Amino acid sequence: MKINLFGPSSQQRSLPFNAERSINLFAISDPNGKEGAAFYGTPGTSLFSSGGSGPVRAIFTATNGRCFYVSALELYEVTSGGVSTFRGTLTGSATSICSVAENGLQLAICNGTSVFILTYATNVFLPVTDLDLPTSGTISFIDGYFIVNKVGTGQFNISALYDGFTWGALDFATAESSPDSLLRVQNAFGQLWLFGDKTSEIWTNTGDSVFPFQRIAGAKIDTGILAAHTAVVVDNSILWLGRDDIGSGIVYRAVGYTPKRISTEPIELIISRATDPSNIRAFTYQQDGHVFYVLTAGGLPTTLVYDLTTQLWHERAFLEPDGSYGLHIANCCTFGFGFILVGDRRNGNIYKLSMDVYSDNGSDILRERILTHISDENKPTRYNSLEIGMETGVSLSSGQGSNALLMLQLSKDGARTWSDTYTAPIGALGKYTTTVRFRRLGIADMMTFRIKISDPIKVALTGAYLS
Repeated sequence: MKINLFGPSSQQRSLPFNAERSINLFAISDPNGKEGAAFYGTPGTSLFSSGGSGPVRAIFTATNGRCFYVSALELYEVTSGGVSTFRGTLTGSATSICSVAENGLQLAICNGTSVFILTYATNVFLPVTDLDLPTSGTISFIDGYFIVNKVGTGQFNISALYDGFTWGALDFATAESSPDSLLRVQNAFGQLWLFGDKTSEIWTNTGDSVFPFQRIAGAKIDTGILAAHTAVVVDNSILWLGRDDIGSGIVYRAVGYTPKRISTEPIELIISRATDPSNIRAFTYQQDGHVFYVLTAGGLPTTLVYDLTTQLWHERAFLEPDGSYGLHIANCCTFGFGFILVGDRRNGNIYKLSMDVYSDNGSDILRERILTHISDENKPTRYNSLEIGMETGVSLSSGQGSNALLMLQLSKDGARTWSDTYTAPIGALGKYTTTVRFRRLGIADMMTFRIKISDPIKVALTGAYLS
């Protein structure tokens, strides 16, 4: 009989209730496909460039096509050929998250306290020294103005038109609907979104000569932001990790000015276990028709990914030397030179993120799926065989992956303990009719299957069939 292979990461607080996980696998849907759904392996990473000691704190592609990244305290520009050129030095923390904006003439970087400007025409990189610029948490750009939020207050300031070095003493306003602190300024759809720690407001440019921005009537949201760097504009909407008067840790997507919850209880459980939630960060990218919203850092145990196309969550993880899962190595992302480029959370490396690469810069990617529990009203059942439908015959011609194997573990106690590992060959290169089957699986009142693969090959899981 066919059993359900597909689904999100949805592991509940009680494992015997639900232990499902999808790690380094994401679901696709196709009504004309063999089973209507499949799992693909998440993309791998290959080295594109390297500069500085890292971590990569931000990466940004400007409208003029130039690409920049911050590695520790250094700003680099990278060419289409992967050559990195040092452009200047920042001060402050070497690990804090940076926000980046541009006005077409200047690139502005905010490190959480200060602002630094690269002038495109001269490649000169300098800190902003205007005394009217406050201690700045984040930076954005809209309608000719750079905008920052003043740390510890509800205030935001605007620069002179197309000049990030000049700030007026009176060029500020305050998000007034609630007394909470302003944590993030964000340009979304030509409007200025002001995210506080418990509420948010949306302002617009009215063209007033005294101060150009004004709050839109009724555009107040009783949800703030938990982590300032999780607000991302994508797919004609804005997503963020929220907080309000009664709690925190829910991911929202704006529908107009209304926040719609898109996280699930299991995902929120993982977020609640983060050790430094205010430093969770997000990035987004599009690949093969899927739009992904990626939450990482901040003490999360794994990287959490929402697929806006299927509306399902999965996890991404780096296989640590001791065999445990850590955060995925990608810390930030941009689309530049026709590539999806990501920065490494550990060093100064920039990678291409590609579905045709099957390792993380040469390190194994361990892909894992824990299926839904199987039980016939808790009656003892004999499990004779399990067949996993997948694309076979894709082993490599030599080296690791030339004898690719699918691994299987069993649990009879609700995924609290697991059996030894069983393996089945995926088929040598060109052996496309190979059947991946496991036999004599034993008797259980409830059975749970966990499948894994770590070989650097294309992974496509298409179904599961149980006898």
